[in-house]
Amino acid sequence: MEQTIERIQNGIVKLLQPYDYADQVLILRELENFCGQQADETMKLEYDLAAMEDMRDE
Repeated sequence: MEQTIERIQNGIVKLLQPYDYADQVLILRELENFCGQQADETMKLEYDLAAMEDMRDE
């Protein structure tokens, strides 16, 4: 998993190169928001699946 994260980070850095610093900051802040939302949704999904399994076990 560590290698995957590193590849994603390197890809982002490479994609940002053509942009000036102000645009890079904007892009990175948007990605920060997006990644936070994705993480929240994934955690919720995991929680919902666990709750469904608990209900099924009862």
